[in-house]
Amino acid sequence: MNRNDRTKAQNRTLAEVGALLIEARRKAADLVRSSGADLSPEERDWVGRPCLAELDPPPTPHFCGCGDYGGSGGEEPCLNTWTDFTGPDFGTGSPTRTCEHTESEHAQI
Repeated sequence: MNRNDRTKAQNRTLAEVGALLIEARRKAADLVRSSGADLSPEERDWVGRPCLAELDPPPTPHFCGCGDYGGSGGEEPCLNTWTDFTGPDFGTGSPTRTCEHTESEHAQI
């Protein structure tokens, strides 16, 4: 199904699913971090580094939809783009956004 053919309710549902997945990955990273476990690179990739930054309303809460950090490290912004199904639709469909958050704003283990 083309994303432009989805209803607003379907887009809201997909946005909620995305937020749940980001929250689950955040909790998983917190659990591993608090356990003090030393992860292999493959295990770190499995937990991932989704963006944890909140975006300005509307709507609230509105989390960045970026997956893994896509910058060159440190304070360099993430350059990943994503479709913001939870953001405002100005009649042209869901906007494409660029993350632009630093590495420290993405989940890290």
